[in-house]
Amino acid sequence: MRIVFIGTRGVPATYSGFETCVEQVGGRMVELGHEVHVHCRSSHYHDHPALYRGMHLHYLPSIKQKHLETLSHTALGTLRMPRDTAIVCMGVGNAPVVRVLELRGRRAVFNVDGADWQRDKWGRFARWYLKTSERIAASGRSIVVADAEAVQAYYRREYGRDSELIRYGAAAPADTGTTVLERFGLSPSQYLLFVGRLVPENAPHEYLEGVKLAGLEVPSVVVGDATYAEEYKQSLRANAPVNTVFTGFQFGPAYQQLTAHAGLYVLAATVGGTHPVLVEQMAAGNAILARDTESNREVAGEAAAYWRTAAELADLLRSLWPDTERRRQLGDCARARARERYSWDQVTERYVELCERSLA
Repeated sequence: MRIVFIGTRGVPATYSGFETCVEQVGGRMVELGHEVHVHCRSSHYHDHPALYRGMHLHYLPSIKQKHLETLSHTALGTLRMPRDTAIVCMGVGNAPVVRVLELRGRRAVFNVDGADWQRDKWGRFARWYLKTSERIAASGRSIVVADAEAVQAYYRREYGRDSELIRYGAAAPADTGTTVLERFGLSPSQYLLFVGRLVPENAPHEYLEGVKLAGLEVPSVVVGDATYAEEYKQSLRANAPVNTVFTGFQFGPAYQQLTAHAGLYVLAATVGGTHPVLVEQMAAGNAILARDTESNREVAGEAAAYWRTAAELADLLRSLWPDTERRRQLGDCARARARERYSWDQVTERYVELCERSLA
């Protein structure tokens, strides 16, 4: 089967969970004998190899503007697409492109993620557009994919639309070295970890505020960055505790090392369905303090401690950081849950099944 992934920045994964999903699922599809193509943003990559893990990479331009970059790149990639190709599209904001494909008689496998319109980074027009995109996705003939039961329930409640549940996968860090820790002056098990784009809905400001209120004299590591968010990033640095370490984006072995040796991981994001980074931290066996949301409880269950405000986070940090045995128990529980529920092989099987159905 010929399969093409559209709607992301491309692979290798160097930005978000969507790209990681494409890399992990696409690579496994190749191993199963499928012909996989991935549309990549030409401006996002310095080098442009034709192949990666057996996947064919196609580099296309985009309009470098916050609201148009993703949509323009996705639309351009659909202009010439053989009819016998299964299409996997990521991101509800691409719904107008998927609708055009449907009008041409095509049917995509469409991962809509969570309620993207709720993200704080969007203005009034963008929120309206994303909410409208949800309606377009829900009313179309493509196969809608939700990454959490909470997202399934949302689409059923809001639009009367059923969807297919495909959770994210995760694996234990392959690289457990310490060279990256040494570069940032960190010691194994002696730092707190936050991972995510530095945008308000991911709430790194609340993570840092919680650390400051807790009064812990340990490094608070922030892994991530963001485009179009310079003012917010400056405020984070200005108000961060003195022992905060901003690493910027880290992927591959660097991210794996920082994950493998974290003393405790904090998930602060306020919106979204399944957060891939949460599943990854579970697979690494880290003790997790997650924001108390329906989706996070669905993913982590009893394998995490939950908080709602920076003050509650501070209380958890003060109680859990010195309690190494409790942190170990949480980490063991998280690792076991990840092994049971979040397998990239199972995720790949489900996407292959839906791709076959989309061509039927």
